[in-house]
Amino acid sequence: MRLLSILFAALLAVGCQTAPVSYTVLNERIAGGQEVSPDALRESFLATPDLAARLERLSDLEEQALAIVEDEPLKLGSIGSAILDTYYGSLTGHYILARFYTHLETPEAAAPHEAWVAQIQSAMQKQADGSRERPLPTMTTVEARMYAVSRGWSPVGSIYQTSESTVFSLLLQAKPETGALRSLNFDLSPYYQSVRQEFGSDEENPDFSPFTLIGLLAKQNDTAAQAAVGAFLATQDRLDDAVNWLRAASRTGNLLANAILARIFWEQARAAEDPDTRGELLDEVMENYLHAIALGSADAMYALGVLYLNGQYGEDNLISGVSLLKQAANLDNSDASMFLAHLYYAGEVVEQDFATARTYYDSASKAGNPFARRAYARFLLDPSTSQEGDPALLEDLKNQAQEQDPESMVLVGNLYARGLGTEPSVRRAVRWFKKAVNHDSENAGIVNEVAWTLTVSNNEELRRPKYARRIMDHLMTANAEARKRPEYMDTWAATCAVNGDFQRAVELQKEALEIAASDEFEDVRDVLQEHLEIFQSGKTITEAVP
Repeated sequence: MRLLSILFAALLAVGCQTAPVSYTVLNERIAGGQEVSPDALRESFLATPDLAARLERLSDLEEQALAIVEDEPLKLGSIGSAILDTYYGSLTGHYILARFYTHLETPEAAAPHEAWVAQIQSAMQKQADGSRERPLPTMTTVEARMYAVSRGWSPVGSIYQTSESTVFSLLLQAKPETGALRSLNFDLSPYYQSVRQEFGSDEENPDFSPFTLIGLLAKQNDTAAQAAVGAFLATQDRLDDAVNWLRAASRTGNLLANAILARIFWEQARAAEDPDTRGELLDEVMENYLHAIALGSADAMYALGVLYLNGQYGEDNLISGVSLLKQAANLDNSDASMFLAHLYYAGEVVEQDFATARTYYDSASKAGNPFARRAYARFLLDPSTSQEGDPALLEDLKNQAQEQDPESMVLVGNLYARGLGTEPSVRRAVRWFKKAVNHDSENAGIVNEVAWTLTVSNNEELRRPKYARRIMDHLMTANAEARKRPEYMDTWAATCAVNGDFQRAVELQKEALEIAASDEFEDVRDVLQEHLEIFQSGKTITEAVP
């Protein structure tokens, strides 16, 4: 059975399990003034016996329309009619005819096409959201671009992709009049299957794949295909060939090609030993990121900003890095917000400002960045910042913790223990701490933090000495790597001391100091020595934690 037949069978298996009304009948109903849904029209079109030929003609006509849609509106009428004669459900066809009649100042003729554009958009959005997991259904690559154009967005970057769930798709980046770029994924599986049918069945042409189609399209100067070929060649270390394809894609204003080029040149610059060669490569990095920035890429703003702040372009450009991060943060780039939050928290490059740091942490957290939420919580928990709690953050962290995130569980426990963003509750704090440990009792970082808090906290109600020793005994017995870390040995010793086993505490602390003899741990030796003396005197450690 041909792949296209399999695709049709899958489509027909949905719903009532009956064959769709023929495409010809639906067209007659439309001509007679009856209402026909875009979904029904699409289903019937996909079931036409000559689908491959129809899609080829549709694609050619839509390419012609795309080439003249902005500059030659008077030519759109005949092309638009030809497109709808081929497929009446074409978003491209209705959009350009609406443009054509609007240009002729005949709004009554444009209205039905505008209505079809809205219906088709709505039908696409009901099926999917444009994410990688739920790509929007489309017939052709031009229709994907026209979807963006019809919403008032300008396509600025594209690349073909393939995955187990979607055999052939297009990632499109589009720029609205204001705000951040929109990233949309489109499912082009019907288009791929029709081309494959043209080349024969599986048995006749077993080597035909999405990569075959991408190669064919790249040779036809399809910018998304050129970017895909370049990206693939880069993964194979065929960098000269990759650069050639990506440069070809970038000449048409494909910012994704610029971004990939910038990363290639950056990796080469890092490896370059000759200063002149490195300088030339860094110039290429900057040039490509600046091209992407000009097209509105917040990711490029962030990437170049980080390079500036890391001193790759000299001390004079450090402040320029801050400026680029702010531009990216204003376009909802959560990584840029996180970096700025760190800078203002630490007082690096900029003057220390906890209020500004909090604003950026909050922004990154609300963008759904899991790391940002955890960093924001630790910022609030730092006594030196003197910050009030954030109830919204607490709820976000609790939801994040439900996704099996033990670090978020610990932070929720810390917030309850301190009463930040909520009423203080030792019971809830301990429950969250135990939940984190139960999730992964051999996660050294999690177990160590929980055990330390429940051992040394100056909040007596929060202490759970027996439990703390039990989980550290288990960790340090089961995890050989943990026993090589002096900070974990320090916690283990502290749990022994708080339970009255000072002899064992001293033994373990001496072992911790022996491990810390290497230069790697020079910064913790004084603290370890101080704790050893406390244990030797028969005392325990108390700190303001969490």
